[in-house]
Amino acid sequence: MLTEILLWSNILLCPVVGVILLLRRSYLVSTLFIVAALFLFSGLSFIDLRSLQQPEQIFIWRRFGLFFEVFAILSCYFYTKTAFRDNSEIYKGTGFWISVILAFSLVLTVIFSPIDSLLFSPDFVDEHILFLTKQGFVIYLLLMIYLVFGLVQLERTLAGLHQTQRWGVKVIVLSSGLLLVSFALYFSQSLLYRSINMNYLSIRSVAVFSACLMFAYSQLYRESGSKLALSRGIAHRSFVLLIVGGYLILLGVVGEGLRYLNLSNAKQIFSGLLLVSILGLAVVFLSERLRRKLKVILHKNFYQSKYDYQEQWKKFAERMTSGLALSDIQSAILDLFCDSLACKGAALYLYDYESKTYAYASSFNSRRDWRPFSAEDPLIVSLKQKEWIINLRENHPEFVNSLIESFDDIGAFLVIPLFFDEDLAGFIVLGEQIDADEILTYEDYDLLRMLARQTIATVQGLRLSEQLTTSRELAAIGKVSTFVLHDLKNQVSGLSLMLDNARDYIDDPEFQEDMIETVGNTVKNMKGLIGRLKNIKEKPSLVIASVQLNKIIEDAVETAGTNIDVDGTAVRVAVDEEEIYKVILNLLVNALEATTDAAPVRVHYGKKNDLAFVQISDSGCGMSAEFIEEKLFKPFATTKKHGFGIGLYQCQQIIESHCGTIEVESLEGEGTKFTLFLPLAAEQGQ
Repeated sequence: MLTEILLWSNILLCPVVGVILLLRRSYLVSTLFIVAALFLFSGLSFIDLRSLQQPEQIFIWRRFGLFFEVFAILSCYFYTKTAFRDNSEIYKGTGFWISVILAFSLVLTVIFSPIDSLLFSPDFVDEHILFLTKQGFVIYLLLMIYLVFGLVQLERTLAGLHQTQRWGVKVIVLSSGLLLVSFALYFSQSLLYRSINMNYLSIRSVAVFSACLMFAYSQLYRESGSKLALSRGIAHRSFVLLIVGGYLILLGVVGEGLRYLNLSNAKQIFSGLLLVSILGLAVVFLSERLRRKLKVILHKNFYQSKYDYQEQWKKFAERMTSGLALSDIQSAILDLFCDSLACKGAALYLYDYESKTYAYASSFNSRRDWRPFSAEDPLIVSLKQKEWIINLRENHPEFVNSLIESFDDIGAFLVIPLFFDEDLAGFIVLGEQIDADEILTYEDYDLLRMLARQTIATVQGLRLSEQLTTSRELAAIGKVSTFVLHDLKNQVSGLSLMLDNARDYIDDPEFQEDMIETVGNTVKNMKGLIGRLKNIKEKPSLVIASVQLNKIIEDAVETAGTNIDVDGTAVRVAVDEEEIYKVILNLLVNALEATTDAAPVRVHYGKKNDLAFVQISDSGCGMSAEFIEEKLFKPFATTKKHGFGIGLYQCQQIIESHCGTIEVESLEGEGTKFTLFLPLAAEQGQ
């Protein structure tokens, strides 16, 4: 009684759920398959009900029942094959058409075979058990295979979906799996005992009823329109499991066959076959060519695109961080190109701006060829004109006398141009493929173009970075030279003034003493300059000591020359004497050079607001407010015709390193006043 109620429930519920599916998602191929399966389940439930109610007419009803079972299982299988996928590529797969042909053969067998050649039941009225003939056993074995492969498809579907997608489809996947499992359990008798026990109809009916409710719930309350993005890792593992499973089944069949043949040495034969088969599997899994062919097969049968671009980008990023040197990164990039197309080697050529040629830069599993490609080489001309990847396997008569002709020994077959800012910055030569029979498609070329763009952007960035580092080093050397020349110029200025006065006062004993002292100070300063060249910095390291400010000023005035008026109050400062001497000397020389009339340069010093100060003023040409604000203390900015523009910049660095300040007041045509503020010595600052 319970079985009949459940069967009536399925008869009524399955069509209702099928209509709901059609109304909700009638545009999907997979929906049509599952709707067909539900209507077939409804018809099958009615036939099973009539079989139980009219057991004497069991074979009449079973002819229709077997027909409905076959179509229902096939509909479920093709539903799992097409659900949650972009089906634009599925019809190109060999496996799909094998399953279609096998299904068509199965249907024809059921239609044209007499029912008594498939089933027999001597006492169905009492036991409700149908026994299978050999032909019937084969039919149910094939149905079981479709059920198992359908379950595998569902497992891969659920595992291949993203976590956020899985929530929306897990109910409908589980309901589909429940349908397949229920029929697999129901048919399990056919494999174990070559019979169908219809006493288990109640269990199958409960499963079908529950699956229908889950279908309805999923369609009404959950969004299940996610498309399956099949993971390549899952596909590879599934394919390997399929191979291993087939291998085990084959071993079982061989072992069973040997047992029936009743051979005396069957165990030895089986052991030999086992060893050979293990060796065969090892060859399959270790062969790079076969692995490449496996990837192509999976692409044709399972993937929407040949490459997982997210994975390719991840590999590219890993290669970028694989080494610190440019050469290491270039080699890693070539490794990625070889891995993507399964090539045995590659070489990279980049444009050399000095020689105006394309020179060898790096290689991976390829010979080094130091011969550069000239800009007039036919290959270079073709790359610049066409801007596309060149397949050397094709006929290229225009490459006669090109250096690329000498690359035949490495099996070079692709030349990939690398364009940067619309200029040919280099190219990559890919060597022989592991699977020479593989035919490249547009997806291969698209991947290579994507990798080429990223490669040249990275390589050029690193090359420019190295050039910038070199330029900075040269600039640093130039900067050091400028500082040295500036200091030498100040020393020479003092010697030059002394030489001019020597023509008139060389016989004066006092002048002779001053001259000797001036030369001695100049030599001392130049030795100190030479000693500091090894460790020059923008802010020099200081040797701070307590020193009389007027002594530093007197030494600077003595070096700078005459026509300088000095007055002030004695004060001790905490400074590096040599550095402050350089600052005051520089300001005095500038003031003297700026003064064109006979007016003297004035130096005033003393103490102000807990700081020592030195004020140097002239009545020269002066400076504009704009120049003072924007350029005065900038390096290499000057108003002198033959100046370096480094003096005041150096002065500011020295004063700031003493925690002091430098101020300037100037008017064009009237003169300039510089004021230095320096820290007092400790005993004086208290």
